[in-house]
Amino acid sequence: MTALTSPPPPPGRALPPDPGARRRAAVELGVLQGGYVLFLAPWFFLSIGVVMGAANWNSPFAAPLLLAWGAYPLVALVTTVVAWAWFAGGRFAAARWANRVPLVWVVTGAAVLIWVFTAG
Repeated sequence: MTALTSPPPPPGRALPPDPGARRRAAVELGVLQGGYVLFLAPWFFLSIGVVMGAANWNSPFAAPLLLAWGAYPLVALVTTVVAWAWFAGGRFAAARWANRVPLVWVVTGAAVLIWVFTAG
């Protein structure tokens, strides 16, 4: 009597993807992207301040700051599309790292908001 074995993996992929890794990646992508959508409200609040600060064109950082802060929705959208494309292709680690890029804006914005609200 022979034991039942699984069929060999398709060419190009050595091992089948781990379902646990797929689930963890999907949860991380969903939770972070939900947070990115929720961060749009404080982002808008801070972007008003950035635009008002840009009225002082004597500062060499006004235009780059305005462009960098204004790029958040585009960066979040592009990295979301790339992350889910890589997720669908089985590249879970790459998808997780691509999905973490907007955290730069979220952490920076949270730090600025904490600083604004705690400044006396």
